[in-house]
Amino acid sequence: MRAGLGIALAVAALGSSQALSAPAAAPPPPDLDCSLGFVALHNWSAWLPGAQRESGDNRDVITFANPDVWRVEIRFTRPGEPAHPAVTLRKFVKQVTGIWTAQSKACGYGDQAQFDALMAALKAEDTRLTNDSREDVERRKRERSPLSPVP
Repeated sequence: MRAGLGIALAVAALGSSQALSAPAAAPPPPDLDCSLGFVALHNWSAWLPGAQRESGDNRDVITFANPDVWRVEIRFTRPGEPAHPAVTLRKFVKQVTGIWTAQSKACGYGDQAQFDALMAALKAEDTRLTNDSREDVERRKRERSPLSPVP
């Protein structure tokens, strides 16, 4: 009887273990916490796992990706740019339809009018990028043979 109870408890413990019940989920994309401030966000983003820095040509961008699921670009304005200091995050999320949607968020620590203009430009670019992806998916559908397997 004791052995049966011990086995039952062991099976119950193993059955409730998250490690055994489901595969590990991919980490979520990073997000901005504007309350940290410009310098702290810069330091935080550089230390995130998978961070790839792209500097030069008046660019300071850190990118992250979970291929075929999402990718994120965090951009830091430089002195002399409108809305400086500001941090922008553009997230691309792949939908089940194959369309990549672009979504932006930003933190502004300078002139509010310039920041508002930056946000308007980000949103317009998000719409353009999403529409370009949609058009690309539709074009590929039209070009695909009706006999080819569905991707």
